[in-house]
Amino acid sequence: MTAQEQLQQLVAGFGEEQASRALGLLEPLVGELPDRRRSRPLPAFVGIGDSGRTDVSQRADDLLAEGFGR
Repeated sequence: MTAQEQLQQLVAGFGEEQASRALGLLEPLVGELPDRRRSRPLPAFVGIGDSGRTDVSQRADDLLAEGFGR
């Protein structure tokens, strides 16, 4: 049995928590896996204009003056 097959067999028996911990240990050794996006928190400005209003572009100057609801 190859090392890759052994690894696949081992990982197949992992629960979600074990898989997540193992991935955290392996990623620094092999780099980020190409088929998996690392979930990072979004920057604070993402969704800043999500007010539900449809006239945001018409009110851009007002919104900027208000500091986007700060």
